[in-house]
Amino acid sequence: MPQSLSTDDYQTSPSGNRRTVREIVEAEIFIRQSNSQLFRATLSDLSVAGFRMTSYTHLDRKKPVFIRLPGIQTLSADIKWVDHEEYGCEFANELHPAVLEHLVVRLREFG
Repeated sequence: MPQSLSTDDYQTSPSGNRRTVREIVEAEIFIRQSNSQLFRATLSDLSVAGFRMTSYTHLDRKKPVFIRLPGIQTLSADIKWVDHEEYGCEFANELHPAVLEHLVVRLREFG
């Protein structure tokens, strides 16, 4: 059974606000910001609205992040909060719930 976290269970953003259920995943992903090369990060959770990741490469909070996930096009997201190497990001366009479900299965299989 997939492990999900609800608003009440999961309070990691500085504001503690959650609009959607986040699925726990642990997978290496590739990200970039404008005018930079791809680099690795670790995805911690994923929802239709966004994700949390760990990146040891400093990211500019003012620039969008482009994330590559298996089997779908590159997605754009804005950094909403930072806590040391952890980043909370919101997708520019929310994922369809079926796409989220597909991604969670793939990331858990190959992550």
